[in-house]
Amino acid sequence: MKLGILSGDDIGHEVVPECVKVMKAAAARAGLIIKWQQLPIGKHGHEAEGNTLPPSTEKALWKLDGWIMGPIGHAAYPRNDPTWVMPPVRKKYELFAAIRPSRGYPSVKTIHKDVDIIFVRELSEGMLYSETVIAGAPEFRPNDDITIAMRVITRKGSNRVAREAFEIARTRKRKRNQSIAWLAACSPRNAARSRANSPTCSSKRR
Repeated sequence: MKLGILSGDDIGHEVVPECVKVMKAAAARAGLIIKWQQLPIGKHGHEAEGNTLPPSTEKALWKLDGWIMGPIGHAAYPRNDPTWVMPPVRKKYELFAAIRPSRGYPSVKTIHKDVDIIFVRELSEGMLYSETVIAGAPEFRPNDDITIAMRVITRKGSNRVAREAFEIARTRKRKRNQSIAWLAACSPRNAARSRANSPTCSSKRR
């Protein structure tokens, strides 16, 4: 496999190297050969080529099987300069679904037992606070009264992330979890619309 390493900004320079260490150890154990490629993005990308998503990085990403990308310090970038923007990685590469598993382990003390849920979140249609907030602060603080945000959610975006969730649900071993993974990503209306093509989709609220 060919995988890219994009450290991003801020804490990314701490967490990405640790992630790479874990992946290298796992790959060695599994006998998987990985060719790693370090690529600039964010502040380092701007320093190297005058853009937070340098053309060389954008071109290289198309040729990779995947990549590890750290957080981007978008809030600290200079304003009113089109070269200092959140790198549009999600939209350029159609990374529309964020797949976030949440699982409990017997060795870790938790409030709820036997947790095993997968959340699937749409990411390419302005669903993040950094792209939707038009007034106020994206995260409430003691002196903040209101935040105004606008979102664009299309039928295409809703359907494809729901289908992605359903495909994940189909591979789940326990039927109880199939429904959970699906419902985390679609509304009852979308579920009803897609039931003909998705036989285990449920429109019931839980």
